[in-house]
Amino acid sequence: MTLATLQQLRSFNDGEHPLNLEPGQVAFNMASENFDGAKEDYNMYMYVGNSSNQRLDEGGTVLATGGLVDKGWVRYRLRNVSVLGGNVYGDFTVLGSKLKVESNGAALSELVIPKEVTTPTNGSETGSIRWNTVSSILEAWNGVKWDSTSKVTVGTTAPANPSNGDLWLNPGSPVILYVFVIPTTGAASWVAASSSAGDTALQPGNGVAANSLNQIEFIDSDTY
Repeated sequence: MTLATLQQLRSFNDGEHPLNLEPGQVAFNMASENFDGAKEDYNMYMYVGNSSNQRLDEGGTVLATGGLVDKGWVRYRLRNVSVLGGNVYGDFTVLGSKLKVESNGAALSELVIPKEVTTPTNGSETGSIRWNTVSSILEAWNGVKWDSTSKVTVGTTAPANPSNGDLWLNPGSPVILYVFVIPTTGAASWVAASSSAGDTALQPGNGVAANSLNQIEFIDSDTY
């Protein structure tokens, strides 16, 4: 373990990098230029020797060339957020804990999530949430598509990208409640759950099973 060299592996010169680091050895760059007051973004850079032949930042960009074999490193950006508040630019990961949004007693608190209507070109993490600004609903990414967390949609047009069991209330004339059904065989479709014709309506006895609250619990797709 190299301890005596730690003091020598500290720089206050902007853009300066160590050339060689022993595996596990740590260096820091604490130049004042690293502090961006306009963005309230306070950080420093830490270099960790990793026995490689490359000198990279955490995104894989080469920062320095040359040096000895097996004395390479990776540079990490250390971010600090003041207890009084501040901004973090970039990904923010909470590990082994819960992310809480709490009021300070003087003001209401809120969690602000992305507002968009198109799927990001680079994909999304399963479980990500967003506010759909067109449909005015909260959606979650299920790994394949943005799925509505509100299973009841009111409007004259059927909601896009429905999931099995979703409800759509068309407030036209007449008012009709539809259920999106994906049968074991055949094509998925919106099926009218209410109708003026009792023989064709989705109701108990017409292939529909209700629970104790008189809610639709099961639809036999072979009965319609």
